[in-house]
Amino acid sequence: MADRLVLDLETKKSFDEVGGYDNVHLMEVSVCGIYSYERDQYRAFRESEFGEMEEWLKKSDLIIGFNSKKFDFTVLQPYYKWKLDKLPHLDIMEEIVHALGHRLKLESVAMSTLGSGKSGSGLDALWYYKNQEWDKLSKYCLDDVRVTREVYEYGQRHGKLWYENNRRKTAIPVRWGIEKKISDILQDAMTFGKKVKLTYLNPNGQPRMETEVDVKDVKGNILSAFCHTENQDKQFDIHRIFNIDALGQANSFQGTLF
Repeated sequence: MADRLVLDLETKKSFDEVGGYDNVHLMEVSVCGIYSYERDQYRAFRESEFGEMEEWLKKSDLIIGFNSKKFDFTVLQPYYKWKLDKLPHLDIMEEIVHALGHRLKLESVAMSTLGSGKSGSGLDALWYYKNQEWDKLSKYCLDDVRVTREVYEYGQRHGKLWYENNRRKTAIPVRWGIEKKISDILQDAMTFGKKVKLTYLNPNGQPRMETEVDVKDVKGNILSAFCHTENQDKQFDIHRIFNIDALGQANSFQGTLF
């Protein structure tokens, strides 16, 4: 079964406890979180379940992570006799360095791209492990997996991510985008009078909005459309559209046919 897996893990030890970044391989895994696209499932694996997780890894056709080649896989490697670096792997951090020439934190990319970030820090995860708060640890880890997944999917749909550069929102071009991006779907909807369903990222961490709209015009980064949720014309920032699905003929377009 071919599958794409989004992966993130938490450690039993801090950098200080192992003597710095050169000893990442000594940090040990407390829990490894995975999202499986094939199963549409989030799963937190503890060490006793790494045998089952190995089967997931071996059957995957792509691993997706953030700084996962140098960190996550280095920490995880001692648990397996075979080389993890043989797996097909998309490391979002690696893509960012390719585009910008320097590293960024997942939190900063998520805040600029999605309008929301992680639920805590690595120190929280260490505290949960040392106090055997397994449910909280798993939830924290899987939240990081969710954020990584959504950053990946945004890049896939837009062909770019975002970060703050001297207080200006700046694009990061990425190389894993799908052929038909959100901007292309909107152009088709405008041309052929299609209705679309949007998942929209509201600013300042407000809840996301799902709505159906009739596309009227697309100029630059602005979508002008009739919003069925609010029953009025509205403008949307295309960069804040997280997901889009083309539906049937738009009501307003149908009216022009008669």
